[in-house]
Amino acid sequence: MVVSDHMDPDVDFYVPPGSDATDVLNEALQLGNIYGVAHIMIRGRLYLYANGNTLFSLEQSKHYLFEGDGLGELYYVNPNNAQNPGPVFAVASIATSQMQEIGDTAPVVGKQFAAYSTNGWMVAFKNLRLLNQTSQRWFIITGFSGMHSLMMYFDGVEFFSGIWINETTEVVVYNCYANGAELLFDSQSRELTVFGSRFEHNAVLAMSARGWSVVGCVFVGKGSYLNPGNDGNDGSVVACVFDGATLITQGATNLKIVASQFQNVTFSGYQGTVQLTLGWNYVIVGCSFVQFPLSITNVYNGHTIVIAMNNFDYGSYAEIGVCDSGYVDSIVIMGNIFSSQPYNSSLIFFTGSPQYRSTSNAIYFTGTINMLQIAFNTFINAANRSGATLGIKAAENENLHGQGYINLGISVKYAYISFNYFKNNQGLHDNGTGKPLGVFYMQQLGSSMPTVSYLMFYFNVNEDNPLYIPSSQSYISQFNIGM
Repeated sequence: MVVSDHMDPDVDFYVPPGSDATDVLNEALQLGNIYGVAHIMIRGRLYLYANGNTLFSLEQSKHYLFEGDGLGELYYVNPNNAQNPGPVFAVASIATSQMQEIGDTAPVVGKQFAAYSTNGWMVAFKNLRLLNQTSQRWFIITGFSGMHSLMMYFDGVEFFSGIWINETTEVVVYNCYANGAELLFDSQSRELTVFGSRFEHNAVLAMSARGWSVVGCVFVGKGSYLNPGNDGNDGSVVACVFDGATLITQGATNLKIVASQFQNVTFSGYQGTVQLTLGWNYVIVGCSFVQFPLSITNVYNGHTIVIAMNNFDYGSYAEIGVCDSGYVDSIVIMGNIFSSQPYNSSLIFFTGSPQYRSTSNAIYFTGTINMLQIAFNTFINAANRSGATLGIKAAENENLHGQGYINLGISVKYAYISFNYFKNNQGLHDNGTGKPLGVFYMQQLGSSMPTVSYLMFYFNVNEDNPLYIPSSQSYISQFNIGM
């Protein structure tokens, strides 16, 4: 059914340009009851006037496809100054109430199966531009408890307004564009996949989905974020580009970041960041960091962190902070290149974080790394000239110096540093202490010097860089060149 502000011969519902299309679209949706599918073709620009209520309630009695003919526009406006305008689209409460009618002894389907069914109900938006000039934050809201049967598809949609999607069984976002809009997939949604989409001008892609992937997407500018939430677990970021944007988490576990580019190209003078917090089992492989720090902090619950086959260039340091009284089972840093320049040092830092769930931000550096493996990495001064290296802020009044290619401020049980190439620092020196950049540096943070129960250097090549190890620390150094 074609709805348009043009009087073409094939138009089923005509809306005069600039007038309210709400009633006409509701009539078209009612006709969808005949077929069980409401396939609405939107041609031109349709204005939707806010009235204080949700404009369209989507029921499980039929599937929905809203498709632009070419590129259709839905423009949500409030010319009548309605108070507290609702969203344009929402899932109606009948879906939840119908689910409650299923009995435990139902002959066809049980409650548990129905509540988590993948025999889905489909809502799709295609080739549309969604614009919003009302005070309502969300253009689309779905929110009902325990269903996990809604499948949503967005193909070629331009989001100039946010959407808040809850408890889905599957969401696909393909070839979309978000400008200043937040796409939030929340409340234990499942199987979210975002392909080939662009987020810019303070746009946000956020998820608390269980099992998700973001593939081939672009995030541009200081205010644009990819933000897996505190239960955005088991997710993958693959072949994405972060151009001055930020990747930030608040507890996403089992996160995999693969073959992605982190660089500041479009907006000079701003340094984007990767900030991973309160999670575990992070894997970061095959990525490019150029003037883009990697910060993994508030690690507290064991498990592992793997950083492998990446390049860290021109100020792209790697920081790992373990919570006070917490620990991480193993950290593997393997096959990377760390390329420093004067005042743009790419070094490794191990530091502390506040105790998990503490109401204080104080850090006492009592966290522990059980197993630390740093192997097959290359550390160089890419500028081939002298200059300063920079440390990081470890606590309110303490800095961890950048005095070594590897800088340690917390304790470790077992540390293997092996098969690395430490190129001559060529005059790089710590900005705070003035001392030459070394291979390995241990610094007291808090009340006591960190210790390593078993510190072992094997098969490394070091070109005349110092080794900063306190006299109280024992270590084994074998089969090295220049150590």
